[in-house]
Amino acid sequence: MRERRYNYTTPTSFLELINFYEMLLKKKQGTITDQIERLEKGLYTMDATTNQVDLLKEKLVLTMEEVEVEKTKTNELIEIVTREAAIAAKE
Repeated sequence: MRERRYNYTTPTSFLELINFYEMLLKKKQGTITDQIERLEKGLYTMDATTNQVDLLKEKLVLTMEEVEVEKTKTNELIEIVTREAAIAAKE
């Protein structure tokens, strides 16, 4: 009896094609990993900047309150000086 077996051989060009796709896949994965890291760094930087801006806004509010207090003191001082100048002018 004769056995019916088939011998298949894979062409070298097909193996080269598989190697090429493996290399391309690794390259693309590396690129994507780099982009993910870059995005994470950017998001971290934006978060840190947002926190700094919030702190600066709080400081600005406090400073504006101090400016208003100093403004009222200055206006009061201007009124006093104006009155004294008027009294001095009469004399």
